[in-house]
Amino acid sequence: MTTATPRARALAKELRAARKHAQLSMRQVGEKLGWSENKVSRCELAKFTPSEADLSAILAIVGVKGEDRERLLKLAREIDQPAWWEVGLELTAQNTALIDAEQRARRITNATTMLVPGLLQTRAYTRALLPKLGVQADQIERYVNVRQVRQGILTQSDPVELIAYFDEAAFARSVGGPSVMAEQLRYITSAAKRPNITPRVIPFSAGAHTAMSGGFSVIEFIRDSPVAHVEQRHSGAFLSEKEDVQPFLDAIEILDEVALNQDDSLEAIASYVNKHESQE
Repeated sequence: MTTATPRARALAKELRAARKHAQLSMRQVGEKLGWSENKVSRCELAKFTPSEADLSAILAIVGVKGEDRERLLKLAREIDQPAWWEVGLELTAQNTALIDAEQRARRITNATTMLVPGLLQTRAYTRALLPKLGVQADQIERYVNVRQVRQGILTQSDPVELIAYFDEAAFARSVGGPSVMAEQLRYITSAAKRPNITPRVIPFSAGAHTAMSGGFSVIEFIRDSPVAHVEQRHSGAFLSEKEDVQPFLDAIEILDEVALNQDDSLEAIASYVNKHESQE
């Protein structure tokens, strides 16, 4: 079967990462399966989806067991079902690639300068922000809904870890007015009660810092190598080569040194809640 659905691409990436983790070549896997190397390659490029029996054999060869095995078998069984972001939506390839990466992630580290990242935005904040970024009025609710559903990765049974570095400016700027900002900051404080969500504030007192040149995310996976995602006004780009991702990993280490710890960060956020509430 030839397919290129998001689920097929996700399965292909997982199989490729598992094979590399097992330190096996495509030829070696093919020999154990009685397949050609080309057939294994097509499987890892989402040009061919194996049957459930063949997938079970592949997972046994590369050493995938337990919950990971069941998750991938379930993914294969649902390979032809449209993913939630495909139903009634016309998202760009860049958006679907980002969502695909978020769905497979184990940890996301986000650094932002002026904005609250999409994974922590309230509906009201997103609704106030998007028109200023050039999104047409008839498209706003669609994007609001997408951002809200994306946040499900943070509350699922095996949630993704999110570490969010905020420049203090993101809290000082009143997006949507004082009431919207107060609600947004209260939401971040509430989200931080979950063990998988860590907000870190980069205070004005830190002066210039490495994220001022532009926001970014580093997305880490269970087996695959981390990628960096850089998003601009109407476009985004993934960087996957080790030498391209390393500067972003280095930047995170620097931000960790200058950012407030979580307790102090929550105190800083609370102070801005009070400021915005006083202006309502």
